[in-house]
Amino acid sequence: MIVTILVLIFLVAPLSLFVHELGHVLPGLLFRSQRCVIHLGRGRLIHQVKVKKLHIKVGLLFFQGAYSINERQKQFSPWQKAWISGGGPLLNAVVSLLLFFIFWTRMNDYLSLFFLFNLYLAVVNIVPFSFRGRRSDGYLLLQWLKHRKDRVE
Repeated sequence: MIVTILVLIFLVAPLSLFVHELGHVLPGLLFRSQRCVIHLGRGRLIHQVKVKKLHIKVGLLFFQGAYSINERQKQFSPWQKAWISGGGPLLNAVVSLLLFFIFWTRMNDYLSLFFLFNLYLAVVNIVPFSFRGRRSDGYLLLQWLKHRKDRVE
C-alpha cells in the first residue's frame, strides 16, 4: 500500500501532469508559438531541457503541480485559445483510453493508477470553474463558446 502511494505521488502524478501540460503545448506549437514552456513542480530548478521551441523545467518538488506557457508576438485567436485550453484534458483522455484499450487484459496496479489519474485530470479540468482568479480549462473553453455564440447572433 505504501509503495503504491509513493508511486502515485512521485511517478504517476508527475507523468500525468506532464502529459496534461504537453496537451496544452502541442496546439501552441501547431499555432506557431515562438516559445513554449512546461513547468513541472515547484521550488528550486533541478533540471532543464530545451528542444527547439519547447523548454521543460523541473522543480525540486516535481510532484507538486505543473503549468505551461505558450508565447508568441501575435495574440492567439479565441479559436486557437480554445484548442490550447482543451488540449490538456483531451490528451489526458486520449492517454486514458489508449491505456484502457491496449492494457485492459493485463492492467496492473501501476498502469491502473496511471489510467485513473489521467482520467481524473481529464474530467476535473474539463469542468468549468473559477476559483480565486484561477480558471479551469473547461472555463476557458466555455468562454470561447460564449464568444463564438455572441458573434453568430
